[in-house]
Amino acid sequence: MTVTSCEKKVVKIYERGNVMKTAMITGLIMVLGFYALGSGAEPPPLPMQEEPEVLTRGPVNEAFAEPVNLTDQEGFIAPTEPPPSIVENVPSSRPAGSEFVWVPGYWGWDADRNSYIWVSGCWRAAPPSMYWVPGYWARVPQGWQWVAGFWSSTSSRELEYLPAPPALVDIEPPGPPPYEDRVWVPPCWYWSHGQYIRRPGYWVVAQPDWVWVPSHYVWTPRGYVFVAGHWDYSLSRRGVLFAPVYFPRHYYAQPGFSYSLSVVVDIGNLEFGLFTYPRYSHYYFGDYYDDSYISIGIYPRFEVVRRHTWYDPIYVHYRWRHRHDSRWDEHERHEYDRRRGDRELRPPRTYRELERRVGRLPESRRREIQVARPINVIIADKSTSFKFEYVKIEDRRKISSKSEEVHRFRKDRSKWESERGPKSEDRGLRTEDRERKAEDRSRGTEDRRRMTEDRERKTEDTSPGSAEGLRLPSGTPRGGGEQKAEDRSRMTEDRGRKTEDRGPGSAEGLRRGEQRSEDRVKVPQPPVTSRQGGMGIFRKGPPSRPSDERKTEVKDSRREKDTQKSSERSKESEKRKSDDSSKDRSERGKNK
Repeated sequence: MTVTSCEKKVVKIYERGNVMKTAMITGLIMVLGFYALGSGAEPPPLPMQEEPEVLTRGPVNEAFAEPVNLTDQEGFIAPTEPPPSIVENVPSSRPAGSEFVWVPGYWGWDADRNSYIWVSGCWRAAPPSMYWVPGYWARVPQGWQWVAGFWSSTSSRELEYLPAPPALVDIEPPGPPPYEDRVWVPPCWYWSHGQYIRRPGYWVVAQPDWVWVPSHYVWTPRGYVFVAGHWDYSLSRRGVLFAPVYFPRHYYAQPGFSYSLSVVVDIGNLEFGLFTYPRYSHYYFGDYYDDSYISIGIYPRFEVVRRHTWYDPIYVHYRWRHRHDSRWDEHERHEYDRRRGDRELRPPRTYRELERRVGRLPESRRREIQVARPINVIIADKSTSFKFEYVKIEDRRKISSKSEEVHRFRKDRSKWESERGPKSEDRGLRTEDRERKAEDRSRGTEDRRRMTEDRERKTEDTSPGSAEGLRLPSGTPRGGGEQKAEDRSRMTEDRGRKTEDRGPGSAEGLRRGEQRSEDRVKVPQPPVTSRQGGMGIFRKGPPSRPSDERKTEVKDSRREKDTQKSSERSKESEKRKSDDSSKDRSERGKNK
């Protein structure tokens, strides 16, 4: 009985202790919870849709590769202003060799998202003896218009802005190549002594490791810039291309925001998955197989054979490399049709989706959709034609400062090209405006012709051999003075008609491509310039320029020399006449 009562007391004490423990633990949890709320603890992670998204499709950085426009010149227009540039942090590894230069990224328009995406930077083996002029978005009444970038020769730091060149005809090759080692180069207009002269198309000897980029023009708000034809590296030797990224607005709106690049585009798959957007002067890669993309102007690369509004040096080069495969063109179209008809065969659109799909596929099929990979995997595979080296922290800082220089160069270009150069009032006018000016000039010529006729008529009436002067009967033949007056009037009329027909703003003048004048701009020190170095092909240098390009240059130089000689002869003749007339005057003075 006593034992039982003791046990009950022990139980009560134990229960009382548990209650106190529970209360203490609860109080401690509440205190810690309030402390955590007061100290600003991290919230739950953001949804995936609010995080930066690495894309496995989109525009290719224009400095890495771009198509050549032949007819569609004025750039694509976006409805809104692009955001400020993003600071890119490059990885700790880069391609080895001084020939590789860093070209930072820029904002590109994405029609699917109806917003801007970041076209990431790239390590680029710059074309020999060339410097990079980056593209930019220019303000226009309809929105923001893309002005394409281009590689320019280091032999001149001066850009020449020209009137619009005439339309090209006979762009397509006249037939199959005369030899199997030839590829077709389309014709081009060359500006020479105030007018355009046409250089016909020709066949150039193809090179296994080099791509010929033909001469062409780039539209700018100030005028058209001539880009001389040059040799560039084949796609696999150009360097490292980082994948584009989509950033939600709240990310790049943060002051001092930067992004670390890590995912690169697989160049091996890029060679067979390129699309062309000529109006935007960009290549695209990834899933653009829907027919809707053709309606906005994004074409599969083989369409260049059928549509001659642009020239695709990458496609022309790889088509030549597979010239011994008679079914290569057919295979290209077949693979495109397969992916257009079956969405499951298309590559993923984001890197996150790529990782999920690759994990579900067998090893043999992964390469088909693996359009992008981390740079450390690329380095470990040793699948590139160049080696990699470590980048020190201080060198990475220098690269960041170099990127800022490129962005400043881009802004400077937009400023000087928004200004109108000297004697450029006719540039950019529509054809009907130029024709209106031609009509005004013709009207002025007609008025001058009438005045000349009136003067000649007065001379005819009062000349010594006229009826008025001699009071001859009617029907008497006119004297020699009358005939000379008629001849002078007829010659004046002919000259007026020629001026009317061949004036700078006339239809004939427009056909010859004549305009007022060109203007030039001195380019500041370009931050991205080619440097010789490396091994193998990089040290050896490019092939010589095609002889057909040099012939045109020789003709232009000869024409210039002939013009100079003609000008010198005319000056000497005028001087001689002046000397003779002064001698005559002095002799007359002596005689008097």
